[in-house]
Amino acid sequence: MTDRAPLVEIDGLWKRYRRHHDRPARMKDALLGRIMGHVHQVEDTWAIQDLSLSVSAGEIVGLIGPNGCGKTTLLATIARVLRPTKGSVVVRGRVCPMLQAGAGFHPDLTGLENVYLSGSILGMRHREIDSKLDAVVAFAGAENWVDTPVRTYSSGMLMRLGFAVAAHMEPDVLIVDEILATGDEAFRSQVRERLRQQADAGSAILFVSHYMEEVQLLCDRVLWMQDGQIVHKGETEALVAQYLAEGRSHTSEA
Repeated sequence: MTDRAPLVEIDGLWKRYRRHHDRPARMKDALLGRIMGHVHQVEDTWAIQDLSLSVSAGEIVGLIGPNGCGKTTLLATIARVLRPTKGSVVVRGRVCPMLQAGAGFHPDLTGLENVYLSGSILGMRHREIDSKLDAVVAFAGAENWVDTPVRTYSSGMLMRLGFAVAAHMEPDVLIVDEILATGDEAFRSQVRERLRQQADAGSAILFVSHYMEEVQLLCDRVLWMQDGQIVHKGETEALVAQYLAEGRSHTSEA
C-alpha cells in the first residue's frame, strides 16, 4: 500500500440499468396504449451497490470476481464512459481506459493512422504522438503491418497496438480490462513490465483479469467483487488463494 495521494476516490457508488418491457415501438402505439391505460413494465437492475474505494498513485490494484459482478461497469464509470446513478466518483488527472482491444480504432484506416486517431481521442497532441510514434510501433512489434488497414488485424494485433498507444500516453490512471488474454507470454511479460514502470512513475492502475496468475504477478492488492459490491479486499496472494479455493469448492458441489 502506497502513501501517495489518491488518484481515484469513490464514495457510495450506485449504478442502475433500466430494462423496459413491452415498450411500444411506434408513437402511435404509445398514444393508444396511454389512452387504453396500458403501462409498460420497467425493471431496475443495480450493477453497482453502495461501493467505495480509493486507489493511490503508484498502485496496481486487481479487480477479480465472476462475470456479471459489476467489474466492467465500475471501470466504465471510473473512465467516465458511464455516469453514476448515485454517489461520487473523483478521478484526478488523465485517464486512459483499455476496456476493449482496438477500441476507438477505425477499421478502414491503417494502424499508423489509428495511432494518431486513438492518441487524439485519449488526449494526446499531434506533436506528442509524433515524438512517441517509433516507440509505440516498436513496443507493439508492428513494423511490418502498421501501414495496413486494421480490419485485417487479428485480435492479438489490435490488442498490441491499442496497449502500446495507451501505455505511451503516460496516463495518471490506466484501466486495463481483460485485454491480455489474446497475447502470447512474451508480450504479456512485456506488458507487465510496462505497467510496473507506469506505477513506479506515479500512475494508478486498475487491472481486471480472470487469469489469477497474471493478477498474482502484477497486482499490489486485490478487490474481490460480487453482485455489484466489494466483498473482500486485501493482499494479493492470500485473496487469490481464497478466491481459487472457493471456485474449486463451488465446482465440486455442482
